[in-house]
Amino acid sequence: MNKLRNELDQLIDSIDNSGQIREYINNQDYISPFSKEGCQIAYLMSKGVIDFEKYMQISREYAIRNKYLYLYDMAPRTFGETWGENHILALYPDTFIKATRKSMIDLYPNYAGEFDLFLDGLRIEVKACRANKDKFNKNAASLSSRAYSREEAIKYNFEYHYQQLKPSCCDAFIWIGVCRDEILYWVLTNEEVKNCPKFCPQHRNENTGIKSGTIFEGQVFMNENDLKPYLVNQNEIPSIIKTKCINLSFSKS
Repeated sequence: MNKLRNELDQLIDSIDNSGQIREYINNQDYISPFSKEGCQIAYLMSKGVIDFEKYMQISREYAIRNKYLYLYDMAPRTFGETWGENHILALYPDTFIKATRKSMIDLYPNYAGEFDLFLDGLRIEVKACRANKDKFNKNAASLSSRAYSREEAIKYNFEYHYQQLKPSCCDAFIWIGVCRDEILYWVLTNEEVKNCPKFCPQHRNENTGIKSGTIFEGQVFMNENDLKPYLVNQNEIPSIIKTKCINLSFSKS
């Protein structure tokens, strides 16, 4: 949005009395779907500064820069609990199996949601996090208004937060990082998560807060540099999971 606003401001500057025009536009009240940016574009077109083709070019470039912005409008529970696994299933409809009581009844008769997906005998947990500015003012509180591009996430050292991690309940993790212009994927085995220096307790109680317990639940805050060793291309996700888990099995034997 900042890039679009700067571009429109520069175009407004090319008009005589640009200061008065900007003040007039800024002082209007806008109700969706009308907006300040829409008003600027309408004015620029009325004055012949831009034509329809230029408008479409601006629109296309904005769409490319913000093609995943709609994911920031999802409710936290919807995004956190269902989007990630559904996204992976949509990418690989014939590869992963959605774990349910019915689909796991033969292998895991006591299955109770401990993992999300199943791949050739491997239990997979999917987690997703949206990169966004966490310090904001009351006039820019919506998550979509604070969404980071990947470049911004790197620049501001954004730490992706993955929580409710239970390595003892799965064989591998798929961590998804969502930026407004790009989606990233990291694959980690349960051992890599358990041995990660940034893996720390999330709930300190006798059931999940003690590492020596049967189930340990933790969380991580990791920036893209921390996650670099686990980065995979979208089309490599299944093969990398199988390769890493096979190598882990050999190392234990």
